[in-house]
Amino acid sequence: MKEDHPLDLFLKRLIVAPKAKQAVALESALALLNGKPEDRLLYNGAEAARMLSISTQTLWRMVHAGTITPVKVRGSTRYRRTDLERLAAGEVTQ
Repeated sequence: MKEDHPLDLFLKRLIVAPKAKQAVALESALALLNGKPEDRLLYNGAEAARMLSISTQTLWRMVHAGTITPVKVRGSTRYRRTDLERLAAGEVTQ
């Protein structure tokens, strides 16, 4: 049996989610810690706001101002990684 790395144990305690989602979140966190880029294309509002270091309310204001355009996926609002990266780099077009 493979013993968990101490960092794995720490991250598992921090992640409060169902087991299936916990495994995905843990894999993403470890990939980022190892310097590998995130391969997801879309993020939900909370994740997008966290990536930009803003509140979800500010993110919605940016949507209404036309600064960023969300996409709908089966009724869920998502934000493109490329749009978030452009905003973070200061490439804002209105």
